[in-house]
Amino acid sequence: MDLLPKKMSELAVILPSHLEKDTVVLAGICDSIFDGRIKSDLEKGERVLLIKKDGSILLHNATGTRPVQWQRAKAGKIVFTHNDEDNTLLMESYRPKTDESFFITYYEINFAAFIRMKEELSGGGETIGDEKDFVDQLVLHPDLIEPELKIIEREKEIDFGFIDLYAQDSSHNFVAIEVKKQNATLTDAYQLHRYIEFFQGQGEHVRGILVATHIPKKVLSYLKAHNLDGKSIPWQEIFPTVKRPSKLVRTRQLDNFWS
Repeated sequence: MDLLPKKMSELAVILPSHLEKDTVVLAGICDSIFDGRIKSDLEKGERVLLIKKDGSILLHNATGTRPVQWQRAKAGKIVFTHNDEDNTLLMESYRPKTDESFFITYYEINFAAFIRMKEELSGGGETIGDEKDFVDQLVLHPDLIEPELKIIEREKEIDFGFIDLYAQDSSHNFVAIEVKKQNATLTDAYQLHRYIEFFQGQGEHVRGILVATHIPKKVLSYLKAHNLDGKSIPWQEIFPTVKRPSKLVRTRQLDNFWS
């Protein structure tokens, strides 16, 4: 890992040379706007920005495991510019295919670095029960969502993104299914609603179903108000708990470390 200068003007010149080769890390005070498949406007706050060499962009708050805003890999060119008037650093990414724009403005940089990571040294492993596995199970057992449901396509691409599952119900209606392996949020419901609006704009009748571990009442109310359906499927019932290896101790006393 190599540290970069913290001056905004210097970073704007240096950062482009590290894109597509390194993982770039910036930490400081910023605000941001994402305008695309969803719309998100974040006020000033301390955040960490990760840009991977495949073009993936992840913006994290000080707490939580999930990014508050993100952009998928190879979505579009990433550009850094420096504003001399207010001494800010602007990152901009645009994805022409879906007309998505991502703007991040840093007002203060506390940490800047790039990390040269070799893929051949990345350790492998097995993860059981992530969102992809959840979708895999739903493809194999669509009756978990609805009786006589037939999956037609997975990751169906439309102008506003990728629909997790595209299916047909027992009445031969087409169905767009959004899958979340956690409690559903209003953002998830809004995303599904945009998918259905897209089909309506094409003159097509498509049902919408939001599948999640749990769907709160406020999300169900939104779905009902927009003629969408919700289905709660606790993923724990599909994926049994992975047993901890016997050699792995859950807790250790302080004396153990000294010895």
